[in-house]
Amino acid sequence: MTSVYVYGVAPAAEKVDVEAPGVEQSKQGVRRVVHGELAALVSDVEAGPLVAAKGLRAHWRVLEDAVAKATVLPVRFGTVMESDEAVVDQFLAPRHDRLVALLAELSGKVQLSVKAFYDEERLMRGVVDDSPAVAQLRERVRQRPKAATYYERIRLGELVAGEVEQARERDSALVMERLEPLAVAARREPPGTPDAAVNAAFLVERARVDKFSDAVARLSDEVKDRMRLRYIGPLPPYSFTEEQEAVGAWA
Repeated sequence: MTSVYVYGVAPAAEKVDVEAPGVEQSKQGVRRVVHGELAALVSDVEAGPLVAAKGLRAHWRVLEDAVAKATVLPVRFGTVMESDEAVVDQFLAPRHDRLVALLAELSGKVQLSVKAFYDEERLMRGVVDDSPAVAQLRERVRQRPKAATYYERIRLGELVAGEVEQARERDSALVMERLEPLAVAARREPPGTPDAAVNAAFLVERARVDKFSDAVARLSDEVKDRMRLRYIGPLPPYSFTEEQEAVGAWA
């Protein structure tokens, strides 16, 4: 039995020819289901569970291909509906005016994400050098038997965690200070891994992407002694639309 997988929504007036194969490569590629001023980007899939890792990569590739050509609202991974008619009746029609307004608001804009990661060894050296309390307690723990320093080691861990969090705050503030003026909107997001320093998303006008990229390059060179920047995009506005939650009811 064939179902319909939904990737995202674009304005019907913006023609989107997606070359990425979609979540099920054996089927025909990505096509549009049009209703009013909206076009859902969809492809046919066999009913049943998706292979999460492979399917998620395919989902992202379709959206990244589409956003290079049009304004696209991403739909949550795993959204499958019974038919093209269901896509219209249960998704596009009930939300038509709301989605049209959101697409108009986001027209000509893309998401650019900036993530920064610490070198753990270098970070720990900096913590010890910058915090006399950490340095003193660390030395005391080193000089005494492990069994006798249980509570001191807990305290040391708490002090180090506090210093790392302060470093994250300082570095996040620096990134936002340099890049937020070049964006329409910006959001700081929680660090995804222990070595993460900064995780931020920026909504940027397409015409300013090159200028934003130049600023990221300068910032990367400035902070290279303490952290490594990863720059991702252009992307659909994952962090700047609430529709992902609403559409996710079908995930």
